[in-house]
Amino acid sequence: MKSNYLVVFAFLFMLLVACSPQAPEKTHSRKAQNNGVSDSKQKGQQRIIVIGSTLAEIVVALGATDRVVGVGAGTEHIRELENVPVIPGYRNTSSENMLALAPTVALFAGRQAAPGLVDQLELSGVKVHLFADDARNIEAVPENIERVGAILGTQNRATKLNEHFKQELHYALAKVEKVTAKITNKPKGLFILSGGGRPTLVAGGNTDIALIIEMAGGLNMTRDIQHFKPMSQEKMLEAAPEFILINKEGKQISGGLPVALTAPGVQLTPAGKNQNIITLPSGYLVGLGLSTPKAILALARQIYPNFDVNAALVE
Repeated sequence: MKSNYLVVFAFLFMLLVACSPQAPEKTHSRKAQNNGVSDSKQKGQQRIIVIGSTLAEIVVALGATDRVVGVGAGTEHIRELENVPVIPGYRNTSSENMLALAPTVALFAGRQAAPGLVDQLELSGVKVHLFADDARNIEAVPENIERVGAILGTQNRATKLNEHFKQELHYALAKVEKVTAKITNKPKGLFILSGGGRPTLVAGGNTDIALIIEMAGGLNMTRDIQHFKPMSQEKMLEAAPEFILINKEGKQISGGLPVALTAPGVQLTPAGKNQNIITLPSGYLVGLGLSTPKAILALARQIYPNFDVNAALVE
């Protein structure tokens, strides 16, 4: 009888062990998840931070929006990135703000890479790519497209995007050339940066915006000024712009006038007297990039009343 009890007890014990959860299986499952994350990194799954709106436009155009985890200021016009966290600051941002987003790759426009920031990111394992700010160099755009394509592993798409960009740029410049071919006195203009709590500055002759004015068929009147600087009333009157291009914040009213018109001497210029103040979408004014051909056509339409973007290039 005693042996029968032992047999029954042994049977019940074995049944309980067989039906109970297996600890080793849980450990294996968690290990598999960890391996999955590791494999994802090994396969090059990128988490990208982009500082520089023209670079951000390229990343989006190359189909890598879903890899972007953080962007710098000035990307508000890029609809695809509207839900991506914006990293505070311009050159005074901290590596902590960026590292909190767990990036693996960072793309920087040169002037927005603060001293020491790149070293801090690289020491944390982030692969940093710096892009030089080649002011007034439209040829840098195709180079940037190719380079971003190589970083993202989308070389084929980069090649196609480059072809499209070059076609758009050629078309825009050809349209402007056709309109201005017989014009001896091009409209004189300049760009004023104002509003948003910033000082009122003009874009110097070595800036991207000055080049856009020239490519659109205008005569930029700040050739003797470098970068963005204040302009005296005497210099403004001497420049005598016939049109003034402003950023959207420049339309803010101050003392009954758009803040751009409160700059010294502006109201006494032909542009001020005739209220010939031009604005373009903010994405057209952030530098040379994919939007530049559209910026050229948009500005040309406003400074040349008879400009017809749909007219044939050859009559």
